Amino acid sequence: MKINASAVSERIDWLRKRNGLSQEELAAVLRVSQPAVSKYLRSRIPPADTLLRLAQAGQTTIEWILTGQKTYPFGNPLSTVHEPESAYDADWQMSKKIAALPVPLKEAVMRIVDELLDKSKEESATVYVSE
Repeated sequence: MKINASAVSERIDWLRKRNGLSQEELAAVLRVSQPAVSKYLRSRIPPADTLLRLAQAGQTTIEWILTGQKTYPFGNPLSTVHEPESAYDADWQMSKKIAALPVPLKEAVMRIVDELLDKSKEESATVYVSE
């Protein structure tokens, strides 16, 4: 499998933006210089140790950063999620859309999601007694 450096850069930038980090802040997290981060955002693939810190900080995997795919170690060891490069993952697509919203709308979306989660918890906690 060939790794697309441009797509890797897009995923790195998405992780940076999702976490609300400037290039300087991401550089501090990754323990590299800001010019290094700038290169990563322009199609240079980071070294392994930097990829590991990026995956940990972004709560993802190195595999996703490099390929846009996720292999799940449980169940079938050959079960791999193959997604088109433009749609790495449904969560990623949703986050990308939310990230494009103005701050007040992002806050409104978060309130709606919180309400849905609370409602879901309430419904799963409801015990039905048959008469």
